[in-house]
Amino acid sequence: MKKIDDTQKSILIGVGVAFLVGILTFLFSSDNAKKKTKAIVNRQKAKHYVNDKFNSKSAKKLVSKLTDDEINLLAGAAGKVSDLEDKFSDMKDYMQDKSKDAKKAFKKVKK
Repeated sequence: MKKIDDTQKSILIGVGVAFLVGILTFLFSSDNAKKKTKAIVNRQKAKHYVNDKFNSKSAKKLVSKLTDDEINLLAGAAGKVSDLEDKFSDMKDYMQDKSKDAKKAFKKVKK
């Protein structure tokens, strides 16, 4: 078996330490990277939402000036509004169907 000389040992130890430092840096910084990425994605979603709803350049500029927390609140509110719109749309369809059924039933009773 070949003996490892001191230079090779030093290189292996250095590579191992560098690897561990890299892993620890990644683990500690990944949470911050996730937060930044989420903030950027939410900001883009907010810009598209504001553009769709208001179609105004000044509204888009306003979104650019908001903090990340304000953007997160806006994104949450937009999601809730979207959910409500879907529910009301479903309710509208349901009411239209029931109205048609009632008209049919009234016509049958009228005959």
